[in-house]
Amino acid sequence: MKVAQQIQAFYPGYKLVSASAMIIRANHTSLDGLQAENITFTFNPTVETGGCRAGGQSVSLGFTSLLDNGLNYCNLYNLLSVSGLTSSLGFMEITNEWACLGYGQNTCKASPALIFK
Repeated sequence: MKVAQQIQAFYPGYKLVSASAMIIRANHTSLDGLQAENITFTFNPTVETGGCRAGGQSVSLGFTSLLDNGLNYCNLYNLLSVSGLTSSLGFMEITNEWACLGYGQNTCKASPALIFK
């Protein structure tokens, strides 16, 4: 539940909608209120490692966000990074430009001051 705690810590830019052991839902709104995204994390236990497989999705609510320099990716990455999960043993990220438009252009900074840009 580190991700849910991190979302709450970044209120009001991020707002926790719901959280269970398997799914976390949140909203993100830019400080200027012009960009908004729905964020979902899913967690499924793995038998082999005793860990879990996590999936993340950030969906822009406006069509003008198509060329946002990886904002949706950064929404997910910054929450994982600041909560410490990207440093966890066995952490592996699998994505690409096809699955995540703007991934190759992102300039994510895992800093609370920059997350709201």
